[in-house]
Amino acid sequence: MAKTTVKVRVKRWEYFNKECKAASIRRDDFLNRALPDEIECLQSIPACDDEGERWLKKIWLERNSEWGVEFQSAPILLSDDVLAKLNQVCAEKRVPRDAFIDCTLTYFSARLYEAVIVIKKPRTSDDLVSRAAVILNDDREGIDEAEDNAAIVDEVKGRLQSWKLEALANNFYETNLSFSHTRVQEALIWASL
Repeated sequence: MAKTTVKVRVKRWEYFNKECKAASIRRDDFLNRALPDEIECLQSIPACDDEGERWLKKIWLERNSEWGVEFQSAPILLSDDVLAKLNQVCAEKRVPRDAFIDCTLTYFSARLYEAVIVIKKPRTSDDLVSRAAVILNDDREGIDEAEDNAAIVDEVKGRLQSWKLEALANNFYETNLSFSHTRVQEALIWASL
């Protein structure tokens, strides 16, 4: 295992650590197991061009500022293979490693949320799967499958409105980490409006 340090948002790091603790998982072990899949996702996005790389280095600290703009250095232990692959792909894609880690923490926190609800209290009915089960197990007369399905869709829509699920989008890494001259120009136009 190799120790490395990443620059992370204080609030995001605290939240991620709290979710790991609540899920009874060891943070560095989880990162070591989960990062390879995320590195593959990074590998699949277009690399930044010269202008995009400069832009990303300049703006990534300000993006997603709802998590604050205060940063800290955080040590993590990764296997030599994972760390080497992480460094290699970030260099190939011209993405600051810390920006990629920032995005992965956002994604991991979103994915752990539902699991943590259940781990904290296995008999809960607050998670989405349990809510769907409650609807499906409703044995009142006159409720048909179409009504069950509509109720489940309503439940999902309600959750979608209250959760921030951008991190679960298929293009999350590309949207946040792949910049070209064209995307930079578009961002500058939007910023000037």
